[in-house]
Amino acid sequence: MISESNIRVNRDLCYACGICVERCILDNLRLSVAPCRSACPINMNCQGYIRLLAQGKEKEAAEEMRLFTPFGAILGRVCSQPCEAYCERGKVDGPVHIRAIKRYLADYFPDIAFQTPPKQDNDGKKVAVVGSGPAGLAAAYELSSRGHSVTIFEKENDPGGALRHIIPSFRLPVGIVDRTIEMLAKMGIDFRTSQGVGQNVDFHWLEDHYDGIILAIGANAPMNFGFFGEDSDGVISGMDLLRKIKKGEQIALGQSIIIIGGGNSAVDAALACKKLKITEVRIVCLEGRREMPAFERELKEAEEEGVIIEAGWGPKRMEKNSKGKFTIEFMRCLSVFDSLKNFNPCFDPRCNLTLEADAVIAAIGQKVETVGFPDELIDPKLNLFAGDQVTHQSLHHPKVFVCGDAFSGPSSVVHCINSGQEAAISLDRFLRGERLRWGRGFWTGPYVKDYKVDLSSAKGEGRGELNKLPVNKREINLETETVFSSDQARKEAERCLSCGRAVEWNKTCWYCLPCEIECPVRALEVRMPYLIR
Repeated sequence: MISESNIRVNRDLCYACGICVERCILDNLRLSVAPCRSACPINMNCQGYIRLLAQGKEKEAAEEMRLFTPFGAILGRVCSQPCEAYCERGKVDGPVHIRAIKRYLADYFPDIAFQTPPKQDNDGKKVAVVGSGPAGLAAAYELSSRGHSVTIFEKENDPGGALRHIIPSFRLPVGIVDRTIEMLAKMGIDFRTSQGVGQNVDFHWLEDHYDGIILAIGANAPMNFGFFGEDSDGVISGMDLLRKIKKGEQIALGQSIIIIGGGNSAVDAALACKKLKITEVRIVCLEGRREMPAFERELKEAEEEGVIIEAGWGPKRMEKNSKGKFTIEFMRCLSVFDSLKNFNPCFDPRCNLTLEADAVIAAIGQKVETVGFPDELIDPKLNLFAGDQVTHQSLHHPKVFVCGDAFSGPSSVVHCINSGQEAAISLDRFLRGERLRWGRGFWTGPYVKDYKVDLSSAKGEGRGELNKLPVNKREINLETETVFSSDQARKEAERCLSCGRAVEWNKTCWYCLPCEIECPVRALEVRMPYLIR
């Protein structure tokens, strides 16, 4: 038990839902927000569903997760896990595996995870969302759930953006994307595929026919090497490779591959090549092994499957001989960024590495394809859509809001979802004639983020890890990670330190009791003299 003056909170029961704080009419209570939630781009109450699971309330845990996102099954697989970097349990024996628990709840309770929200009365406003990747889907969900009529325009034949067409099936099965799209369609969202701006849809026509527009086209066009030989047959971008694989196209790559780049796309391409039974797959990147931008768990997975990583090298020249074999000369990279943190690689031309391969894959980054959009929408220096950093409103088209990688540059799925949500909130306010900036850009409400966490109550053993298929059983269309069992999920949830909870803050309690009465798990008690109670 933790006692705070008049208010007593049982930290094992409290899951930081915040209801008591909302009910306090005397501004006495504050919510100590768990570090995991503070770090989450979409403000998920991670502690909430984890604590409920630890208490054996699995269905309630799934419902708590669903309160914050309709994309639990997706994020349970491909979230970048920023929450786990701030988990206080990491100071003891490793952070709680929050992503794995999210996947467990989504997989074991799919009817809850994919549940449509209560239907709102349609207000007659029509909104166009351009792009159906994670940012576009998040924006469409928010706007539809707020009562607007939403149409998604997608240039591909099927909706889903990078979730469907680029992220490999061994990470995110297409069936999960399909079910997500079905959920949004049940909400009344209209999907118009093979409809791309600049192809068969005119941007100005959208402006004339819709009350608001969300631009969420992503950043999936490949960047070029910038050196001689990159246009040769046998050189393919990582994005194009992953896209062809997802479409089931046959690709002749030979038996030795060099992948240039150190990010997640490079690793995904390398793993895809190994699953296509290519004998020798090498990743060559500018960064040192510890500085590579790819997730460490994915780099370990690549090494586990036999991918060779040559870290700290940059391409110098490339040649292709008469037999179609590539010879690439690399030079040692001394630093990737200059003193001002700008990308400005420095090389030692005297230290060389020469490699041969049947094919070369360029996975050095992505850019936004802006053809078909007015020039005033684009920041020419960044080649991204220009908009207000808080409201996401376009600088020159008031009814247009921008989000996702096309606005921020390449990021993660969870950050794109957050960006789509923020753009949708702004567009909703715009349509209602409300102020766009009010309460934005900072934490509002009765929250406490800076407090000391008690580590003494740590239970259980070290961090649990998801099992993976044996290396020789891993296939291109078969999910590599397996889901937690019920016992594994419960044990992992019990490791949570329950950092966040309600606390008495202003010492103004008048014993009015709504906080205690409405606590859904009876975690809070108002201590008062016997005669008053």
